Amino acid sequence: MPFCSKCGAQVADDSKFCPSCGAAVSAAALTKERREKGEKEEKEKGEKEEKSEKHEKDDRSGPLVGGLILILLGSLFLLQQADMLPEADIWPYFLFGIGCILIAQALLRSTQTFKGPRMGSLIGGLILCMIGLGGMVGVEDWWPLLLIAFGILVVLLGISAMRRSPKP
Repeated sequence: MPFCSKCGAQVADDSKFCPSCGAAVSAAALTKERREKGEKEEKEKGEKEEKSEKHEKDDRSGPLVGGLILILLGSLFLLQQADMLPEADIWPYFLFGIGCILIAQALLRSTQTFKGPRMGSLIGGLILCMIGLGGMVGVEDWWPLLLIAFGILVVLLGISAMRRSPKP
């Protein structure tokens, strides 16, 4: 509903005079009000479409990763029950398997189908693979040092990326 340009009172769409002050309401004012309302509705519609497009491109790899982790864990327990894997050795294999799954997720996220952040999965996967491999080959004493070295590398890469990106 438009407003009177003289007193600011609300005026019905089909009114020619303001019911409050009696001033003539021009058709141009009514047309401007309708145009602004239409522009606002069009803008809101565009924002809704943009949100739905963004939602369609969200990462949908979560159920795939969760299912693969369950399959990995079940397979390791099955191998352990069949005495093909000693009980103490299950966790390095589990960590290595989760690391591989996270690396695969990072690779999936780089495709058009599964858009999403990939560096966290990649870094986490590499760390878990390192810990798992350390446990499998018996160098548990060295993996903390490898983690520290890898952490320093990640920090340096982060600082380098911050210097390259423009400030808002």
